[in-house]
Amino acid sequence: MRLNRETLLKATQDSEEKIILVRYIDLAEQVFLDVLPKVGPFLNLREQELCQTVIRQIEGVAFRLDGGYRGAERKRGIVLPDFYGSDPVDSKLTALLIQGKFPQDISHRDFLGSILATGIDRRKVGDILLVDGGAQVIIDRDVVSFLMQNLEKVSSFKVDLSEIDLEQIVSGEEKSKDIKTTVSSLRLDSVAASGFGMSRTAMAREIKAGRVKLNWQEVDSPSREVFTGDIISIRGRGRVEVAETGGTTKKGRTHLNLKRYL
Repeated sequence: MRLNRETLLKATQDSEEKIILVRYIDLAEQVFLDVLPKVGPFLNLREQELCQTVIRQIEGVAFRLDGGYRGAERKRGIVLPDFYGSDPVDSKLTALLIQGKFPQDISHRDFLGSILATGIDRRKVGDILLVDGGAQVIIDRDVVSFLMQNLEKVSSFKVDLSEIDLEQIVSGEEKSKDIKTTVSSLRLDSVAASGFGMSRTAMAREIKAGRVKLNWQEVDSPSREVFTGDIISIRGRGRVEVAETGGTTKKGRTHLNLKRYL
């Protein structure tokens, strides 16, 4: 079956998202050829919605998502023949437990940075959950051996790695800190600056440079308005959730409760 790629790719104008869509469209074509399920790379929330919408337009295939545990944020897509129904499919996921003598302020970014420094593709890595003494990492089964041989330290701390069952995943909340502040307006640059501890001018530069995402979509307008429940993320710096917007001060500033994920 020949797919109309041009039409399918009109679902997004973002170049990185188009690359991801092409990969999943390729998988759909492979499913037509050998009538077997195919698993793709991990996706963020925006990409999950996009791929699900597009792939489900293709007749004869179905689309699933699996992040390894209930409540996962990053998930990999699975393209499969639609006659599979609800039959189980191997999503080729596993989990690693990374342990070490870490300080209290060890963060998600520390683990992710050290994992990627081994040369592993970000798309092979799912959620990273901080636990006492280390972290649990959802990962593509194909790179487990490589990571266990090559990941020796997280930050400057030596680590021990062991493979664990997905059922052992502790799906509690990530480490975070609450930030109570006031802003002159609910503009993206103002709210993000407060959440990430930067000046508004510096944050505006980050936004215009395309390094900031709002609800997993890249934005380039510092004046974009944000609302309760929105997620602001910066690659390499984590994310901030707008947990609550409150009343105003006598000077007209808006009260905010932010949650900064570490």
